[in-house]
Amino acid sequence: MSNLYLRNRWFEDLPVGEFHVFGSHTFSELEMVAFARRYAQAPEFTDPDAARTLRWGGLVAAPWHVCAMWMRKMVDYMEVYAQGVNDGRRNGAGISVQAMEWFEPVRPGHTVTYTYEIIDKSNKVIRDKWGVIRSRNEAFNQNGSKVLSFEIDILAEKAPT
Repeated sequence: MSNLYLRNRWFEDLPVGEFHVFGSHTFSELEMVAFARRYAQAPEFTDPDAARTLRWGGLVAAPWHVCAMWMRKMVDYMEVYAQGVNDGRRNGAGISVQAMEWFEPVRPGHTVTYTYEIIDKSNKVIRDKWGVIRSRNEAFNQNGSKVLSFEIDILAEKAPT
């Protein structure tokens, strides 16, 4: 990943179909419980003993923990991916999330791999400066089963005219 180098990454340079693998993360029981105690205080996320008697039959990662790891992996990846870009462009913010779904639980020891694909570019222009791209973001466990999927609309700065 450290060999990636881009000269231009304006809205106009981003092709539909561009695909990235942000990386993988292995979830530990300790990490899952610590996250859940702070952000998602339900027994299936915080108490291994109680979790055995509940819906998933054991401890699972809070869905927002799985999503938070996508964000961490995306930021880390994009920082490396954009190294060497010095064109005055700024990254835009995500402006909406759609179709977020969790498909399977993530358990201690599961390794989740996170992906990103540009699936659409809108003709909409915001403040004469920003185009809008839509990305599909997915996460797959070590068996190849999809555990998370969502779409995001993201601002991408248009090239100066």
